[in-house]
Amino acid sequence: MCAKRVSLFFVICLSIFSSSCAIKSENSGDPNTQEYYENAIINCLINGCDRELNIVGGSSLPEGGNLALSISLVHQPEGSVVYSFSSSNPAIASISPTTMTFTPADYNVPQVLSVVGLSDDSDSTNNSIVISILNPNDETIVYPILQKDNDKFLFATNPFYAGNFTVTFADVICQSEAESRYSSTPPLPSGTYKAFIVAGTFRQASPSLINWVLRPNKEYIDYDSGTFTKAFDTDSTSLFVFGSGNGINSGSNGHWTGMQPSWATGNTCLGWGTNSNVELGNFGTSLDSTSNGIFSGAPDFCDAVKSLVCIQQ
Repeated sequence: MCAKRVSLFFVICLSIFSSSCAIKSENSGDPNTQEYYENAIINCLINGCDRELNIVGGSSLPEGGNLALSISLVHQPEGSVVYSFSSSNPAIASISPTTMTFTPADYNVPQVLSVVGLSDDSDSTNNSIVISILNPNDETIVYPILQKDNDKFLFATNPFYAGNFTVTFADVICQSEAESRYSSTPPLPSGTYKAFIVAGTFRQASPSLINWVLRPNKEYIDYDSGTFTKAFDTDSTSLFVFGSGNGINSGSNGHWTGMQPSWATGNTCLGWGTNSNVELGNFGTSLDSTSNGIFSGAPDFCDAVKSLVCIQQ
């Protein structure tokens, strides 16, 4: 019974091969014989049918990172062959080298194609990229990859706020101000925006994170009226890496934070509930990428008006 099924399988496959020679094979012999096609099918199942290339390394490219693809030929060529490579969007995914040469002696030795994910600071969406591979017959093989965007956005409001904006209303302010920038040119990337402040148990950065607004291992881009400048990177603990960007542009007044340089909670205008000229609040310095970006070194009185920094979630 098994022999009959195998024989039937080869008959079907023979019919397919006779009508369309789509399967590439290294099999030699007389193509008019059944044995030829039986050997071709076995070779196809073992080595890959119409597959030309072995590509190993995945398809996920982090923004600002690298993807190494190991490439070799499935079948031994008769002579030296050249494959050419190009990216559908070299502005965000560049490749090197652009050609690879394989010979009968090294066709199965992997060569490395390096794909570099370049920064794309004007959006927070993933990007689909196609690596096009031109074979020696001028046929194009496509290899799709996904550039994983690593950007989050922030902006400083106008300096309208004394220290009594209240902690719960701060997030409302940020969302409202963010939405007013969605129609700007260029627009602020949309999303949920929350205030970069600490106060009591409402929001805290240290000694533990409570309702925290930053995310780990991200690149935070200051919208800054559409100029898109990196403010800071964050580390694996969801805190800014000081010195990793240009800081936050909040103008000469600075921005309320309530934080100490250690990220512990400091002066907060009584939990952002007063605009008294005797109570104090900690604030960050504009365009300062050091710890002064979260605490200027000295607090200010709560009747002063400053910006709030709003962070995309």
